[in-house]
Amino acid sequence: MIENNLPLISILTPVYNAEPFLADCLNGVLAQTYRNIEVICVDDASVDKSALILEQYARKDNRIKILKQSSHHGVAVARNLLLQHVKGEYIAFVDADDLVLPVYVEQMYQAAAHTGAEIVRCLYDLLDHRTGQKISCELKYKEFCQSVPPQTAIQRLQAALDDSQVWLKLIKTSLIKENQISFIPHILPEDISFEILLYQYARQITFVNEHFYTYRVGNLKSASSNRSLCAYGTLEAMVFLCQDLVRRNLVERQFYEKIISLTLHAVRRMRKYSLPEKYPVEKTCREAFHMIEKFSSYCGPFKQRKYQLMSRIARELTDKQLAYLACLMR
Repeated sequence: MIENNLPLISILTPVYNAEPFLADCLNGVLAQTYRNIEVICVDDASVDKSALILEQYARKDNRIKILKQSSHHGVAVARNLLLQHVKGEYIAFVDADDLVLPVYVEQMYQAAAHTGAEIVRCLYDLLDHRTGQKISCELKYKEFCQSVPPQTAIQRLQAALDDSQVWLKLIKTSLIKENQISFIPHILPEDISFEILLYQYARQITFVNEHFYTYRVGNLKSASSNRSLCAYGTLEAMVFLCQDLVRRNLVERQFYEKIISLTLHAVRRMRKYSLPEKYPVEKTCREAFHMIEKFSSYCGPFKQRKYQLMSRIARELTDKQLAYLACLMR
């Protein structure tokens, strides 16, 4: 039985056209055995009955608070808005089409209280709503965290890359607010830089070897189903992260070498996709090479010369040739 004097935990749910799944999601959240929760939902200008469902649930349970956007801004803006209204000592993001077990918050909080962790991470299942098939996931992350607890900057970066989901974890609110970590607006996937910074600043990270979260796939309305936009979003996110890191005191040679490698990989991927002209792919690739040139000073002597040479060559190439340069400079 959970005692009332335990910390308030905020569950944050961005909602956009989630009518078919929202009730199941809210039922799971409100059924938590850890009772001292606030559930903050933001309706991101849904055009289906999502807003009506939220209002119905809020009338039944005063732990639900509803925020509303007058126009659709996307999940990153919605999550940033949710973070502004948090009162809990810990937060958990739960997407509107996903499911959590009733013991999710209780077990995650117990792990945090026992270890002093600022991030508690569990495993998840994939649920294909078209077939009803459920698959257990994430052996890679599980094996990594059990064999090499992330301590150094490069280990923390690898853990964030193996993780890369902001949902399915309990996070100390102060970790986010004190380090000014937020989501990048209008970029998909929106949580890459958020996760990387989260892991870099956390002093203690704990892994729970249980499947408490169910992630729904097969939703064709989900923005994450568009691979070309996600590839471009990854490139944008890496450029944004590089710019952000310039003002942060995160210095470890291997860390920056890995960031450069990830940025080059994002540039290379763009050769596979064709996007409308409104997406400035070539311009963003050029910005990526500019940031790599800045970061080269953090690298070892050999890679520093390599990346500086690559950047000088990039300045002489046309925009469309940049992705091919990234392929040559592996």
